[in-house]
Amino acid sequence: MVDSTSSMNSTEYEQLTKLLVERIAERAPVTTTRLEHDVVLPGRASAHQIDVLWEFTVESGHSHRVVFECRRKSRSLEQNDALAFKGVVEEVGYGSIPTTGVMVHVTGFQRGSRKIAETYGLIILEMRTPTDKDVEGRLMKIRISATGRVTVIKDWHVDALELLSDALKAPVLNHAVEIEEPGGHRVSMLNLLQENEIAPMHEPLTPLHRVTRQFDPPAVLLVSGQPAARVRAVSATVGEELADPFDLTVGGRERLAWMMKDVLGGERAWFTADGKMHLTES
Repeated sequence: MVDSTSSMNSTEYEQLTKLLVERIAERAPVTTTRLEHDVVLPGRASAHQIDVLWEFTVESGHSHRVVFECRRKSRSLEQNDALAFKGVVEEVGYGSIPTTGVMVHVTGFQRGSRKIAETYGLIILEMRTPTDKDVEGRLMKIRISATGRVTVIKDWHVDALELLSDALKAPVLNHAVEIEEPGGHRVSMLNLLQENEIAPMHEPLTPLHRVTRQFDPPAVLLVSGQPAARVRAVSATVGEELADPFDLTVGGRERLAWMMKDVLGGERAWFTADGKMHLTES
């Protein structure tokens, strides 16, 4: 499917309408029972071709039907266009489940067609690629630039009484290293060394400084849960440094794909290229 409503043919425009109705249906508090493109429905006097048909049940269990007529003309739709569609809605809704008619057009509706829609309960929508005027004055993009602060623990040393394995021959200072006190309580070596040593976020960075934790009686140092040494003390250089800065951009004009506008009420549904939908009152 092409990206811009200005370059679509009639069938592509109908298929786009179905796609966007599917996205609306996913968020609506209803259970969709039928959603199809190019359907023929029987009417009171004759059958009628429907561009997009959406049938669903509401929470009470009652069924409802919405029929869409998709127009893609260079002119605004007139009173006679709305009257003709009103007749189709009444035809296919006769003796059937409650039926709502929706006219979808790429350009606009003249005063007469608006009056018919207001009088007979038709919904009239503009559905098209948003223009710069549509998004004028709206927040389209948020850019966040941030620099984090990270805890540093390095140059650690163990005052060991006895090696219980060869696990300490390799650098292993991470969350796999624990201290087990005589009572059986275990604590991560990283948490032990930085406890009460790092300033709160609203204060300046904690400068690098030497931290020593002593054990009396000696404790057992564990690596991945296995005893590695009996130790009297552990020490390390502890503090904070600034992380590399990063930028995060949320949204952007280029992500906005289509817009559906309620001509009578002014509400709009905005559809992004990645399938998301956002609603605004105008």
